[in-house]
Amino acid sequence: MSAPARLTVSCVSYLAAIHTINVVEHPKLNYGASIVSQDHYLAADGPLTAAALRAFGHDVRLAANQVADDPAGRAVRARLHQWDLPLLPGPPIPAATRTNTVICDAAGNRTGLFDLAGIADELASVDIEAVTSADVVYLDAYEVLGQAPAPILDAALQTGIRTVINLGGSPLPDWLRATVQARRRADILQTNGPEHDLDAVDALLRRLAAANLADLVIVTAGRHGAWAQSAAGQRWRAAALAVDVRQPQGAGAAFSAGLIHTWDTGQAIAARLRFACAAGSLWCTRATSDPLPTYADVAAALTP
Repeated sequence: MSAPARLTVSCVSYLAAIHTINVVEHPKLNYGASIVSQDHYLAADGPLTAAALRAFGHDVRLAANQVADDPAGRAVRARLHQWDLPLLPGPPIPAATRTNTVICDAAGNRTGLFDLAGIADELASVDIEAVTSADVVYLDAYEVLGQAPAPILDAALQTGIRTVINLGGSPLPDWLRATVQARRRADILQTNGPEHDLDAVDALLRRLAAANLADLVIVTAGRHGAWAQSAAGQRWRAAALAVDVRQPQGAGAAFSAGLIHTWDTGQAIAARLRFACAAGSLWCTRATSDPLPTYADVAAALTP
């Protein structure tokens, strides 16, 4: 597989630090648990999708809220600088950097504590013109973001830019239905389902496809890979690679980046899904301090 053309991609989401606490087992209510390890990284799929695309060699800009000049904010900006990832100007600089906390256990269960009150208001001042001067717009549409993504999607659909919408497990928002009905279908609608219940994954895929909001609907399911369905009803499944997982945060974002990366290759959907699953799998083999997987890394992993 030859290297795809270089794309300009805008990734829209929120920006926050994340403190991950790893335990053997989640404690019962009113009890505690010993910490096995801790890590600090970036929250949300949009920034990590942007980072993965930059590692694949694309021109990427991140549209999000700002971070403060505090230890957490300086760590976030250092990470963005390390990834050569520019943050578009727009929202005002806050007094403190938002920091999410996630508790993960050995069974893969996660409990999140999110520092996102008022985030939708901050994202309302994102520079839509700068975002839509791209080949592709990737947009997180989490429930917590409210209607902030709506005008960005509306502008992207109106101008004909290719769009990837990530629900991140959130329900379909009313604004998404209304925007698509007023304009046109999005190109890709992606979300994640429960990897312990593949029947639920299949039901979720059918329900989202029936909404007729995108040309291609995708549901990822962790180590089981991804399922997809086109607006015409054709279905695909791609398996994840069998890897030793060092940390799973960002696997879905790397999947999105892999899918966008292969857009102009002329490959069939099945091949694009395989590449995206491989990108997500390789991401999980890297510690947060390691270099991000490149196109060559993913291509090598797919070579028999």
